[in-house]
Amino acid sequence: MNLLIDAAPNTVMIGGQPYPIRADFRESILFEQLMLDRTVPDEQKLPLALNLYYPACPTDLSAAVEQMLWFYRCGKPQKPALSGGAGAERIYDYEYDDGYIFAAFLADYGIDLESVPFLHYWKYRALFESLRPENKFCRILQYRAADLHDLPDEQKRLYRRMKKLYALPRPAGEQEKMDEIADKLMHGGRL
Repeated sequence: MNLLIDAAPNTVMIGGQPYPIRADFRESILFEQLMLDRTVPDEQKLPLALNLYYPACPTDLSAAVEQMLWFYRCGKPQKPALSGGAGAERIYDYEYDDGYIFAAFLADYGIDLESVPFLHYWKYRALFESLRPENKFCRILQYRAADLHDLPDEQKRLYRRMKKLYALPRPAGEQEKMDEIADKLMHGGRL
C-alpha cells in the first residue's frame, strides 16, 4: 500500500473476502491504549481489540488478528526493535499527551482532532510522524528520548531537568513498587 497512489483501506482481506474495519484514527489510539493497559488482563485484550476494529468479527481469528495488526502498522512490515525491545522506554502516551498532540495537529495542519468526524488512521499516522520538530510536543519527545551520555555537562543538566519535567507517569503498580523500594532504602530496610 502506498498512500500516494492507493486509497487508504476501509476493509481487510480474510479468506479471500473483504471485511470492513473501523479505520478512524480513534480506534487505533484506543487499540494502542488497550495493549499498554496493565489493568486489563492479557486474555481479555485480544477479544476487546477485535471488537474495536471489526464491526462483525471474522470467524478465522488468526487471520483477523494478522490483518488487524497489518492495519495498525499501516500496511508496513513490522520494524525490528532498534534497542530495548518490548521493554523500551515509551516517549509518548495518548492519555497523558492528548493536549500536546491536539495542539500540534491544530498548529501544524489546522486539524481539530476533536471535531473532525473521520480521519483515516493511516493518514493520521503519516501526519503524526511528520509533525514539525519546532512544536512543543516534538520538543517534549526529544527530551524524553534523549541519550544523556554523550551530551556536554550543561546540556546534560538541561535535558535531565526537561526529562523530569515532562516524564510520563509510571503505571500505578510500578509506581507503588518504586515507592516501596524508596521507603525501605530511606528507613534502612532490606529489599
